[in-house]
Amino acid sequence: MIKNKTWNRKKIVTVFFICVAIFMVLTGRLIYLMVFQSEYYTEKAQQLHERERSIKAARGRILDANGTVIADNKTVCTISVIHNQIKEPDKIVEVLSRELGLSEEYVRGRVEKYSAIERIKSNVDKEIGDAIRAYNLEGVKVDEDYKRYYPYGSLASKVLGFTGGDNQGIIGLEVKYEEYLKGTEGTILTVTDARGVEIDEAGEQRIEPIAGNDLYLSLDMNIQSYATQLAKQVMETKQAERVSILVMNPQNGEIMAMVDVPEFDLNHPYELPEGTNTEGLSDEAKQELLNQMWRNGCISDTYEPGSTFKIVTAAAGLESGVVTCEDQFSCPGYIMVEDRRIRCHKTTGHGSENFVQATMNSCKLVFTKMLLFYPRIALSLANSSPLASSNL
Repeated sequence: MIKNKTWNRKKIVTVFFICVAIFMVLTGRLIYLMVFQSEYYTEKAQQLHERERSIKAARGRILDANGTVIADNKTVCTISVIHNQIKEPDKIVEVLSRELGLSEEYVRGRVEKYSAIERIKSNVDKEIGDAIRAYNLEGVKVDEDYKRYYPYGSLASKVLGFTGGDNQGIIGLEVKYEEYLKGTEGTILTVTDARGVEIDEAGEQRIEPIAGNDLYLSLDMNIQSYATQLAKQVMETKQAERVSILVMNPQNGEIMAMVDVPEFDLNHPYELPEGTNTEGLSDEAKQELLNQMWRNGCISDTYEPGSTFKIVTAAAGLESGVVTCEDQFSCPGYIMVEDRRIRCHKTTGHGSENFVQATMNSCKLVFTKMLLFYPRIALSLANSSPLASSNL
């Protein structure tokens, strides 16, 4: 009997110390989680109880050489719904479909969808957004946003490019300098209960967005406007499909104007030119038409310089001293070079003319004679530029 009692006492003591050891391990683990891991789990708990809504950053402006703003931002709104907070779904469907000009079927599908937050429409005019906010509908969120705005419409459209629905650059300078223009988005944090319903007393926290950097161009909108007018006149006079003009600063090579007409409205970049027949076209064919409309021939196409290079030839001749402004030439309309007849663009010839007049007339024969009889010019051009030597 005494032996059994002793055995039972040993078992009780053993079990007791095992329980104490387990308790100490659990206590140690609890202390580790509550003290040393408190920041980590507090952050996890906040993420679980908070709902995030992004705030778009104001995109950096684009300015010309004179400081004129040629790409700016306009305040718009994004309309969203939170399913768990909706109390009057029919009223919400009716109001949003009417104010936003959307079908009731589309809006109802969004309203009845089980999701944390569902976007109904973005880039909504601020006046419409304010009108929806005034209804004070439970579960409807109206967040202010930014939309790109181009005050000059189609001017320099193929140079500037445009942005998409999420305010990201699509073509042109907008996409080239995207990382500098886009800025950093902010966040609205709201506390919710276990069902995902916002707790009004908790309020909201805002992480403010950081606006993008401004982009300053060498482009001069006054010169750009004048060059565009000239291009349109040439296009109408010559019945051309397109006309391109580049204006550069000869001192440093800066682009002061870049025109490639016809251009398009930057504020409505997906509208094809009036009169374009899109009936029966596939989506791929329509996209190809848009790509051709957006294409900037000044930088996308190659061409032989032709008469434009006569300026370089004239400069080389004057600089080398083999020709002066008063030198006289005769243009009968053509010149024989070995067995080849080279014609001037004016087949009847320009007659007697000095070098200044020949340059004004873009007389091909005078420049041909310069290269034939004054080899120093050809040598100067060949040494100065590979492009020059390929177009002699």
